[in-house]
Amino acid sequence: MVWIRPANVPYPSVWHTFKAKDIDSDRLVNYVVQDLPEERFTDAVNHMLGIFIYDEPMCRAKKLAEDPASVESIRVLWQEMVKQRLVLVCFREGSDEIVGVNMTYAASKDDSKDYTPTAKLWRDVYDAVDYFYKHSQDSVLFDTVLSALGLSVSPKYRGRGIATEILRARVPLCRAVGLKQTTTIFTAPASQVAAAKVGFKETLVMRYEELAQLDPRFHFPGTENTYCKSMSLMID
Repeated sequence: MVWIRPANVPYPSVWHTFKAKDIDSDRLVNYVVQDLPEERFTDAVNHMLGIFIYDEPMCRAKKLAEDPASVESIRVLWQEMVKQRLVLVCFREGSDEIVGVNMTYAASKDDSKDYTPTAKLWRDVYDAVDYFYKHSQDSVLFDTVLSALGLSVSPKYRGRGIATEILRARVPLCRAVGLKQTTTIFTAPASQVAAAKVGFKETLVMRYEELAQLDPRFHFPGTENTYCKSMSLMID
């Protein structure tokens, strides 16, 4: 990952603010979506390891959380990703508790050649996602785009549209750092709905059962009747 954040873009910056229900009442309070501060790198990775790998359809189907080698492999990858200083984090105003995280990063077309997972279960998941990236390249119009490997909202903050607002923050972030497109493989129905609300367009859609027919490693039990989607948003 050789992309470097422009020096003239303040870090950490707040990219989006919005109102949503408080944690314990219907009272509307302020939330912010901002750059993940360096001192919270470990907290964000732990948030993802404690929530995302249990919720994400592919990881859940493979029971990735029960495989220490896979957990460590994805931890190492996320620890490298946060160093780009592009990860988005959501906080409730007045609290330092992590509400949600989007593991955003600057992806170049040849990135997958530089990374090979060593843990089998994580490799199965990663390779399935990488298949989608490679087969949706016609929709990637720039050498480098803002992508992501994981979007997670804390369970007690769900039902407030937080994921949609985190995705919405990608637009000002991209404008500031000079990226003209954001493209992500959305693997869960909820994240696909959130992305569509922001304006992301589908570029490759496949049922999981179709994915499994391509490679037996891409069989993710319990997902057969749902879809994996590559979705993109152009930044004006």
